[in-house]
Amino acid sequence: MFTGIIESIGKITRIETKGSNRIFTIQASLGKELKASDSIAIDGCCLTVIDTQKDTFKVEAVAETLKTTTLAQIKTSSCVNLERARMISERFEGHIVQGHIDDKAKITNIHKTQDSIAVEIESSKDGVKHVVDKGSIAIDGISLTIAKIKGTKISVNIIPFTFNNTTLKHKRISDWVNIEFDVIGKYVRKYINSRS
Repeated sequence: MFTGIIESIGKITRIETKGSNRIFTIQASLGKELKASDSIAIDGCCLTVIDTQKDTFKVEAVAETLKTTTLAQIKTSSCVNLERARMISERFEGHIVQGHIDDKAKITNIHKTQDSIAVEIESSKDGVKHVVDKGSIAIDGISLTIAKIKGTKISVNIIPFTFNNTTLKHKRISDWVNIEFDVIGKYVRKYINSRS
């Protein structure tokens, strides 16, 4: 399980193709703290560490993960958000994040003010059924609070610290991001639908 609190930004140093899979080598300050078999969220996608060397580690993404996330678009030198899986004994921050991406969304607007940065994304018609005003959403693995919903567009307001310490600072309008909706909301919706 993850919480959406980004620990570090990693840099992709190598991409290898293995059949329909891809192996990503990532350089990051927390690389030396990882070991093979650890779970780590890469831009919100839960992957397994398969190898570590000094300050780099490797993860492997299968074809389905590449198809349903933005990982297929990643290139060498790209930056990614990193969060290690949490132990149940740790302090819980953010919200419950599984690392299972529900959707890809396009950034439609970025508006910076002195106090915050408003980011607007466009989800699918089915996707917005999972969100509520002031509810939780994970964008590229970052735990955020929904500020506004208008049609298929979802807006979040981000404090400068979060913006500057995640890959959001590199994003531009029309870039794609990974979305994970609040798991509690998804279960509630499924339960209500099954009852009706």
